[in-house]
Amino acid sequence: MKRSAALAVALIAAASGACDWLTGDFRLTGTIEISPSLQARVPKTNSVLFIIAQNGGGVPVAVHRIVNPEFPATFKMSPEDLLVPGIRRRERLNVIALLNAHGNLGAPLPGDLEGRDEETVYPGDRGVRLRLNTAH
Repeated sequence: MKRSAALAVALIAAASGACDWLTGDFRLTGTIEISPSLQARVPKTNSVLFIIAQNGGGVPVAVHRIVNPEFPATFKMSPEDLLVPGIRRRERLNVIALLNAHGNLGAPLPGDLEGRDEETVYPGDRGVRLRLNTAH
């Protein structure tokens, strides 16, 4: 009986660890800079910086928001930012930064600034670097 109880506890712990492995360890950290040619186009007040992690199919899986960011801006994405539970640790991600003065997420509007990470990143990566280098 003691062995059965010990086995049950071990299985529960393993299942719990598997859930953490899938979602609990989701982290992305990095820095966002602004291209010197776009410095003058940065909204002075009431701006929102969105950091969006997309899977390989372009579907957003996590979004982090910073109100009135100061640049260079650092970000830390965590499990609370996930839109899609169950993201795998080795799932390839594309990261996009979008700065605007209207606070809405969606298709970029005139005046919005955007930057994309040129390299594929993975959950858990640190030091992701993005540069806002496109004006809409």
